[in-house]
Amino acid sequence: MDEYYAAIRRLPGFLRRPLEDLSPRQAQTIHEIHLRSGRPVVLTCAGGQFCLPGQGAGQGGPALTHAQLQECFYSLCEHSVHSYEQQLARGFFTLPGGHRVGVAGLFHMQGQAMKGLCTVTSLNIRIARTVAGELPAPLRDHLLGPFRGLVLVGPPGSGKTTLLRGVSALLSRAGKKVAVVDERMEIWPCGPGGFAAPVPMHCDVLSGCDKREGILSALRSLGPQVILCDELGDEGDFAAVCAGSKGGVSFVCTVHGDAAEAVEQRFCATREQLAKSFSCIGLLEGANRPGAVQQVCWL
Repeated sequence: MDEYYAAIRRLPGFLRRPLEDLSPRQAQTIHEIHLRSGRPVVLTCAGGQFCLPGQGAGQGGPALTHAQLQECFYSLCEHSVHSYEQQLARGFFTLPGGHRVGVAGLFHMQGQAMKGLCTVTSLNIRIARTVAGELPAPLRDHLLGPFRGLVLVGPPGSGKTTLLRGVSALLSRAGKKVAVVDERMEIWPCGPGGFAAPVPMHCDVLSGCDKREGILSALRSLGPQVILCDELGDEGDFAAVCAGSKGGVSFVCTVHGDAAEAVEQRFCATREQLAKSFSCIGLLEGANRPGAVQQVCWL
């Protein structure tokens, strides 16, 4: 079954049915479903954005009412919002299969931190697809030998997370002990019933924990040779990677961006500082060719 149908399974029938009515060929191209209060449902694919058929075009036509959007939210949470409180405080929650639902709305703030959600005004369902991306041979060979670290850089929809999943499988097959810090539970999605897909043999997964705490926990107790983590965000995350690198652990990480220079900007670090923890930067092509590495910059 295409991941699209798994991602919409929890939606209420009034919205799930028209989404299921799209042709399978069209469904395979969709990677985001935008639900917004008072506006039509918008679908995003590699070719752009379009309104769900029957929902109007542009600014006109039928739109989701605020009540319908709340119904979608509670249905996606299976009417157990408290189960997702920790994730919602960071502006998202993850469905089985790794499909991330971004949330916008009225948040309850405590100081500078989001502590709760009062009402939802937007939901963005990002469909986690398995891509057939493959690392270039020189980069793959480099990972299978001794290496300091790799950063995969790409914009949203470029296949960073699923390529990272493939890297964890590659390293495990080579007999390397891998720890995955899966803060958003998208790399190897896990729930109360276990993992949504078979996890590589030599791979330990820390699901739903903060990246910095997860890295420290893996270093303390799991004895990994390589640590993987998705979407490093700032110099604090980079500092955690540097601490692990000093202990002899290699890292494979992803960063949002459209150029290799994005890594320096994100971490407020020079190339020389990056080179102490990373061997190279892999730049992904983008949403038109998810999982494809366009360029490798050696540090």
